[in-house]
Amino acid sequence: IDKFSSRLQLNGTSTSQDCQSSRIYVGRKSDITIIFASAELEMMRERFDRALGYYLSIGSSFMTESLPLLQETAVLMVNHSQEKIALAEVTGNKYDHVLSLLEMHQLQYVLLNRNYSFVDKSEGSTEPPIVALIMLVGLSKAGSFLMDCLSPPDSKADADAEMENNTNSSNDSNLPLDAIATQLASRPKLLYWFLFQVFTKRPDMYVKFPTTSVPPLTITNLHRAQFSLFLDYANGSEGEVISEPMTSTSMTVDSDSPFMSFLRATIPHGGVDAVTVRERLGSYRGGRTDNPVFARELAFVTEKFGKGTLDEAKEVLNLYLLGAKNLSMAVAFAERDTKHSKDLWKMLVEHCTISDPSSDASEKGALFGSLLEAAAHCGADLASLVSSIPEGMSIEGLRPKLIAAIADYRHKVRIHEYTADALAEDKVSLLRELCHLSRRGERGIDMKTKDGAHKKDSLPSNKLSLLQRQRMKSGTATMRHPSSFSLSIR
Repeated sequence: IDKFSSRLQLNGTSTSQDCQSSRIYVGRKSDITIIFASAELEMMRERFDRALGYYLSIGSSFMTESLPLLQETAVLMVNHSQEKIALAEVTGNKYDHVLSLLEMHQLQYVLLNRNYSFVDKSEGSTEPPIVALIMLVGLSKAGSFLMDCLSPPDSKADADAEMENNTNSSNDSNLPLDAIATQLASRPKLLYWFLFQVFTKRPDMYVKFPTTSVPPLTITNLHRAQFSLFLDYANGSEGEVISEPMTSTSMTVDSDSPFMSFLRATIPHGGVDAVTVRERLGSYRGGRTDNPVFARELAFVTEKFGKGTLDEAKEVLNLYLLGAKNLSMAVAFAERDTKHSKDLWKMLVEHCTISDPSSDASEKGALFGSLLEAAAHCGADLASLVSSIPEGMSIEGLRPKLIAAIADYRHKVRIHEYTADALAEDKVSLLRELCHLSRRGERGIDMKTKDGAHKKDSLPSNKLSLLQRQRMKSGTATMRHPSSFSLSIR
């Protein structure tokens, strides 16, 4: 092995000199086959850190041709384009054992401190270790590994101490969140994918803080970075999904886009300000209210973090009607906003009855029928809507829709009645149990004194309840208690 390894040395140094440290060098006339053979030889020598360095150098410098495809796939994975998720695995199973090597020998510190260099290239011209690992094993497997080894951001002092200490320790199996984000900063699309993985799979260290009300500064900075990445890469992937004709079944009301879920979780922490979100959404998306993605996101921010005025409520309703073109979401918003519900319903009726002159009566009737169907699902007042139908409007299938809406309403009322009965039974059971506990007896212990008389051992007066003190004063405290008893619930 030593002789063969000396023939494979690419930097002109001796084998003994290279074995004294864990750092490796790849020479000018490097070839991926030779580097792979060198990694296998280091595995035989049980120099696993050096072997990992050779593997990472392969992903860092010799697999860059597939990097554009990998980055596009990372964006698609965040934006939920399911038909193209199969492109995530750009590599085969040739380098899957690298993950086992990392976990078995706890070599995560090599991913934080690069131990490989190129003779003819600077470190800035090659990929960081985290990117190299993703290139080797693919997005799915690398994402699972990073989520398992992820740890909260380190303080500055701890980070400096870790950089100085390159030896293997008990904390080497952890990868700080900020350290990984720093390496992926050169590849924004991969950083976009990684932060979303942290947001969905490790919310305990990114958006949920049970022990503090103020998140760390590092986390809020990552929130701002992820917000900018959402503006750059979450624009065009969802427009085709939402741009359906205005019907009540085009989209479920509770379906949030990844960007909306992110805003819902991060804006309360203060890293991303609601006013800034509205301004930057308008500037990055061009202020196009006819864009379904922009309309839903802007409506969400205005509704959740606005001032709650009537003008804002009308703006949100117009965004749902004209931008997202989803009548079900508009009706749900009119029901949620109880303060301005009357005005919003008036706007909905006008929108469904007064349209452009080019539309015929059948289109108006179909739109108003969709309004009745959406209102029935939300539990709105159908009587007022039916009374608002203009004269001469023909609504196809109006009678079956009203019958189905009334049946659905009665079914919901019956469910509420059953729930109320079950709640009343639970209350009775709890009260019966509390009554039983309040009537439990007290056990007394008889003790013999020196003159042979029996003396009852009682608690100190300061530990007795008010009822026990009254019994002692009235002479009933000397009543003999049985040694054991049982009570039954009638």
